[in-house]
Amino acid sequence: MLPNVDFQYTWGGALAMTRNHSGFFGQLAPNVYGALGCNGLGVTRGTITGTLLADWLAGERTDLTDFLLAAPGPNANPPQPFLSAGVNLNLLWGQRRAGRES
Repeated sequence: MLPNVDFQYTWGGALAMTRNHSGFFGQLAPNVYGALGCNGLGVTRGTITGTLLADWLAGERTDLTDFLLAAPGPNANPPQPFLSAGVNLNLLWGQRRAGRES
């Protein structure tokens, strides 16, 4: 669509996504906290959730912090061999769909 535009840099590759598109915010283990699962919104979501996490740990709590703490978080993955079978079938389905686009 842009035949006359020269791109100096491009990016491509796998994108980490949670199955329900929900992130995690809170305590992972004793003295371990995180804001994870940005689902392709890392620059924006990672910046704000990291700031909120730091503020929360420093004792500052907001409505947004409470919202993130109450969120259900990402779904757990199924056990093996179902996990690998599902991932491989999903990748195969995506490749078949992409092949039909041309």
